[in-house]
Amino acid sequence: MHVYANYYTEPGEPDRAVGSRRQGLKPMAVFLRARLDEEQQLRDKFARTHVGRWFVLTL
Repeated sequence: MHVYANYYTEPGEPDRAVGSRRQGLKPMAVFLRARLDEEQQLRDKFARTHVGRWFVLTL
C-alpha cells in the first residue's frame, strides 16, 4: 500500500501518520508504505491510498 498523508488534503492527516515528531517541525506531507492486509484500515484514515504494483523485468 502507498499512503500519501498531506496537510492540504486534510490538515490532520500528517499528524495521524507520524507517531512522534521533533519540536518545532510540523509534517506537511508524508509518503508511507504499508502491508496490503492493512488496506481497509488505511483507506478509512487517509484520503489518498493506492495499492502499489511491482513489476520485475528479468534481464
